[in-house]
Amino acid sequence: MSLSELVTIAALVIASLVGGGSIVLGFSRWIGRILADRYLERVKHDFRQEVESYKTKLQKSQFLFQKEFEAASQFISLYHRLIPSYQHPLDPPVERVMNFAPKLSDVEKELEQYRRVHGAALQQEVLDRLAETIEKAGSGKHAADDLRSEQLGMLDYSYRLDIAGQVMEELEAIKNELWKKVWSQSST
Repeated sequence: MSLSELVTIAALVIASLVGGGSIVLGFSRWIGRILADRYLERVKHDFRQEVESYKTKLQKSQFLFQKEFEAASQFISLYHRLIPSYQHPLDPPVERVMNFAPKLSDVEKELEQYRRVHGAALQQEVLDRLAETIEKAGSGKHAADDLRSEQLGMLDYSYRLDIAGQVMEELEAIKNELWKKVWSQSST
C-alpha cells in the first residue's frame, strides 16, 4: 500500500467518523428537542392547572369576604337600631341601659334572625359570642319569671338592668370584632 492509498483510507475513515458523528449529533438534537418540548408542555400544563386552582381559591375567598362584609354591615346596622342613642351627651350610661332593658325580647328575636341569615359567614368565635348574647337577652327577658316574689321587684329590675348592660357590652364587642375582621382582610 502506498502512502496515497493510506491517506485516502485515513481520509475516508475520518470522513465516515465525522459523517457518523454528524448523524448521531443530529439524531440526538432531534430527540432532545422532542423530549424538551414534551417536558415544556407538561410544565405549562401543570402551571395552567396551578393558576386555575389559585383563581378558584381567589374567587372563593372574594365570595366569602363579600359575605363576611355583608354580615358585618348588617350587624352594625342592627347594633345601631337596637342600642339606644344618647339623648343628651351628659346623660349617664345607666339611662341608655334603662331604655334598652325593656327591649331584651326584641333583641333576642333580632339576634336569632341575624344568626339564621348570616351564620354561615361568621367565624366560630363570633357565633359563640352571639349565642351567649342571645342566651343573656333571653334570660333577661325572663328575669321576672325567675324571681317570682313580689318583694324582689327591685331586685328583678336591678337584675334586668345588669343583664341589659351585659348584652349591650357584648353587642359592642361583637360589632368591634366583626369590624376588625373585615378591615384586617381588606388591608392584606
